[in-house]
Amino acid sequence: MKKNGMKILIMTLLVTLITGGVFAGGGSQRESAGAGGRELYRIDVYTQLANYAGMQVGWFAKLVKDKFNMELNIIPTAEGVYATRMAAGNLGDLIVFGHNGEEFTNAIEAGMLLDWNKGDLLENYGKDIKANLSRALRQNADMFGNGAACYGFGHNVASSSRFTEAPFYHPDIRFDLYQAIGSPEIPNLMGYLDVLKRMVDYQPVGDSGLPAYAISLFSDWDGDTVMSVKCIGAFYGYDEFGFTLYNAETNTAQPVLDPGSYYMRGLKFFNKAYQMGILDPDSATQTFSDVANKYNDGRVYWSIFSWLGPSNYNTPERLAEGKGMFGVPAKDQKNIVYGTSIYGGDRIWSIGSKAKYPERIMELINWLCTPDGVMQSTYGPQGVTWNYDANNKPYLTRLGIEIHEGNPNVEMPAEAGGGLWVDGQAKINNTTFTLDEINPISGEKYNREYWSSELSRQPSKARKIWQDAMGAKSEDEYLELHNQKAVVVASDFVYDTRSIELEQKYKQVSTAIKDGTWRAIYAKTDAEFDRLVADMINQAKGFGYDECVAWDLQQAARRAQAVRRAQGS
Repeated sequence: MKKNGMKILIMTLLVTLITGGVFAGGGSQRESAGAGGRELYRIDVYTQLANYAGMQVGWFAKLVKDKFNMELNIIPTAEGVYATRMAAGNLGDLIVFGHNGEEFTNAIEAGMLLDWNKGDLLENYGKDIKANLSRALRQNADMFGNGAACYGFGHNVASSSRFTEAPFYHPDIRFDLYQAIGSPEIPNLMGYLDVLKRMVDYQPVGDSGLPAYAISLFSDWDGDTVMSVKCIGAFYGYDEFGFTLYNAETNTAQPVLDPGSYYMRGLKFFNKAYQMGILDPDSATQTFSDVANKYNDGRVYWSIFSWLGPSNYNTPERLAEGKGMFGVPAKDQKNIVYGTSIYGGDRIWSIGSKAKYPERIMELINWLCTPDGVMQSTYGPQGVTWNYDANNKPYLTRLGIEIHEGNPNVEMPAEAGGGLWVDGQAKINNTTFTLDEINPISGEKYNREYWSSELSRQPSKARKIWQDAMGAKSEDEYLELHNQKAVVVASDFVYDTRSIELEQKYKQVSTAIKDGTWRAIYAKTDAEFDRLVADMINQAKGFGYDECVAWDLQQAARRAQAVRRAQGS
């Protein structure tokens, strides 16, 4: 999730200079405010998932300060930051990798990461991690430490692989506008376009009076390919996998530039939206924040992710009026949902080898692996935004309901850290347990959508209208009832390390595909689209696309074997 490269780099360097030196590591100050009288420990948190630079503030900062007498200086990644910090010999104190690939393995080889199996670190300071995430730790050791050293664990760990996580892929649309045009059937992907065009014609402006669009994209989260385009495959059972899309049901991979691939279908979909005048023309140059603001202003009517459109549009006031964004899958869709993983994902929690007090950082990570840590880091301070009832069942307070139903700009009480809720959210931006894990205190999932208190609470006017029209209480239930789920089975698969030569080809091919994709999205005619796509394919092949895809297909075969092992266990 790389954001505004140069801007964030400048912000990061300024912040870290102010707080004690760019590469000095976590400093400590003689201050004994709480946390057992221990001195204040300010740590550098280098996280490749952060969308923020600076000191953690607000309610989460207060939780960490009260429990550990610790302050978190958040350092996001940006162009050149990883290489510069590696060259200086210190990545940070607490380190979160966005992927367990080359940068993670290079950090291990350079001695930048602490071995968790040395001494009594886990035994004394990570007891909950050791007891409940043992298979995630073992996988890390087997894959990256020759079975002996362990350099952390991946995100979204579960105690069982028998469950699925709540889906966040289910195309959400402005349901009030959809009903206003008669709720026409959407047979397939391209069928959305005519429906969305009618919605834009019906209401051509947002709340501010500025133009509204069916679709608004952004480019700052693009990875190997253009994120929004490859995500179209997620509506049809395909997970991203390098320069291929991996089918969750057949365990086969589809090269993205193949004719008829879901990447090419997605590209055609967005270009057709542009030709129809319903794609935001700023899509190639705007940021995630720009798009989120447009959803908040009611200027975008379709969303790939449940956490993007609905999270920004569905305020309590709008929901009470009967307005909202909710899932309306096409009839032929088969949305991927991720199976829970006992091994964890690829976003790695690590500790820097130069950390002054690694045991205190381990205590912080360990807390985030407990029910208390998961609940409070996700939903806020206990007793303020949520609590347990007499039967240990969790529920949201009135403040919590307002926050988690679409108003993150609520002012928090001073005793809970003050400031706006959204400003105080944990900026590390990684998870330990999946929210679809069972909370042992309540016997219910951490995910509030499944709490008995939430299921029994009267839905908003807009949600009730959607439920009555769709015949389901949630998008998850709708997909289940209509057999529209494709489960991505979690396994112990980890990519092999690419050679230096192949990695260079990957970067060149990736640039060719991303640049070519954005050019093709803006093609004014079908003939221009075909020409630009052909140019993109020729350029990608010239940089070594076929060799890269051959490697991806080998990895896909290894992944398929790992999936079969997991299914047989």
